[in-house]
Parts: sequence; structure tokens; C-alpha cells
Amino acid sequence: MQVTADTLDLKPPRSGRWTVPVGLALVAHALLMAALTWGVHWKKDEEPVSFEAEIWSAVPREAAPRAVQPPRLHRRPSRRSNPS
Repeated sequence: MQVTADTLDLKPPRSGRWTVPVGLALVAHALLMAALTWGVHWKKDEEPVSFEAEIWSAVPREAAPRAVQPPRLHRRPSRRSNPS
């Protein structure tokens, strides 16, 4: 069997080099965790702002108008023709 350059290019890489990709993945995950932690806690240092208002006099309110009932509609007896 003859080995050519084309068949060598299609083979998967050797499985002995896994430390560099795993190390890069760990560094990327650590950076993501640090960014998420900072993003959650970045406004926790300030005291929340709150406002209060006192009402000194009651504002009079008018009562709502009474509901008007619609007039009843009387149905006329239907005029059916006699089947005679």
C-alpha cells in the first residue's frame, strides 16, 4: 500500500496533546466566572435610594355615577306561516 500526502492530511491528530486545550478552557471559564461575579456585585456598595411623601390633607373624591340599566327590549312574537 502506498502512502501519499493526501492520505496523511485526512488522518485525525495525535491524541497526546490535550493539556494546552484543557488549560485554555479552564482559563476561559475562570474569566467568565470572574466577570459574572463582578457583574452581579458591582452595585452592591451603594445604599438603595428611597423616598417618602406625607399627605397632609385628604383629597375629596366624588362618588361614581350610578350605573344606568339599559331599557329592556321586548321581542315581538314571530310570525310563522301556518303549515296548512
